[in-house]
Amino acid sequence: MPGSIRSRRTVMKAAVAGAALVCLTSLAPASAAPMTSATAPETAMGTNDHVLYWNNAVLDVFRQVGGTPGPLTRGGAMMNIAVYDAVNSINTIGKPYLTKDSSAAGVTGALNTAIDYAAYTSLKSAFPNYPSSDLDAKLKTALALPDSGTSGEKDQGRQLGIKTAEAIIADRANDGSADTAAYTATIAPGHWRPAEGKPAGAPNWGKVKPFALASRSQFRPGPPGGFDTPEAMLKSSEYAQQVNEIKRIGSKDSTERTADQTQAAHFWANDVDGTYKPVGQQYDHALAVFQKYRPNGSSYESAKLFGLTSIALADAAIAIWDSKYDTDWDLWRPVHAINLADQAPNADITADPNWQPLESDTAGNSFTPNFPTYVSGHSGIAAAWAGILRNYFGRDDLSFTGGTDDPFAKGVTRTFPSLSAAAQEKADSRKYIGVHFEWDNAAALKMGYQVSDHVYANVLN
Repeated sequence: MPGSIRSRRTVMKAAVAGAALVCLTSLAPASAAPMTSATAPETAMGTNDHVLYWNNAVLDVFRQVGGTPGPLTRGGAMMNIAVYDAVNSINTIGKPYLTKDSSAAGVTGALNTAIDYAAYTSLKSAFPNYPSSDLDAKLKTALALPDSGTSGEKDQGRQLGIKTAEAIIADRANDGSADTAAYTATIAPGHWRPAEGKPAGAPNWGKVKPFALASRSQFRPGPPGGFDTPEAMLKSSEYAQQVNEIKRIGSKDSTERTADQTQAAHFWANDVDGTYKPVGQQYDHALAVFQKYRPNGSSYESAKLFGLTSIALADAAIAIWDSKYDTDWDLWRPVHAINLADQAPNADITADPNWQPLESDTAGNSFTPNFPTYVSGHSGIAAAWAGILRNYFGRDDLSFTGGTDDPFAKGVTRTFPSLSAAAQEKADSRKYIGVHFEWDNAAALKMGYQVSDHVYANVLN
């Protein structure tokens, strides 16, 4: 692991205990730390924060729905925008995203119920295949949490939450997320090709309407390595360096990858079904950071943080998928670059048709995510997350400990000295697990920070 990234391993007693801790700490009495946000109104809610409740609850949705990052980020953003607009309608904390409804202005007794119905209604629309009975149960649990609002105030909150949710549902009704047009791969050296018998992963997601960006290509990077043509790239020494690095440290049986790098590779993966996916890990880590640095935080503070974070993650996913599919450089993954190196002769690369990445399913079968490599989804999403949090808190050096859902890292936590260190390690992990080149990660990190800075400067604040 690069020396600039300091992380250490600690082992939780059980993965389930760790998941429960996130939920319980979000509902436990707060310490007496002062509120540090100058704009967030005081509240008697303490950390009985329904925003945190729903951002923990949505992880279950991610686990069950699965799939590529785009739809998860879209649904998470819809939920958090609806919640933010409801909270902001009760007490102004920033610019509305879509709706500023005065019907419950100043009615703090309506706050929790407004959050609950905003989250519930938007999630029900964004994830129609998620069991409605499970979502109903989450709503019932939320409504049963301690709340001093009167029945009349709660009814105002219910109407407000539904209204802000319906506004974002209408706004996203024709956003391109339902585009299922088939993808036609270019079967040629250097070009990505889908796994045999499997459809390409969300080939049209780069065309989805952004939440805050001026366009999906606003921060589109240049071609890998800056080469004018794929042919020039494939013959270059720079390309050979990229391929040979992953061949050494990313293989299933690598002797150069350290034990800590192997742990990091699994810790950040969350690629298999049943995990909260890379998007869920960023939500989970945002919860950890907020609870550590805003132990007495209110729903006004958390609504803004998660509104901004979810919008940045959603737009990062759109921008990343634009780069993957909607450019002339649909670069193949390391596995094909190594297995099929004879098809793209380069004196510095030796083909190995038996090479496999460390990435594998629970049965031990190696696999690579089924979409082009440039740019890295994990890396761009991590940078978008880190960028929002460092803007929100005004500093990068926020140490925190985070967990994972990956089946090969059960019970593992890792501790980071800063937000950017966590994002960098997540990027590096994709090399250790054998599915990305360095230039995939570097370009995605830059893009993710650009997206987050744009979002922070242009919405909600």
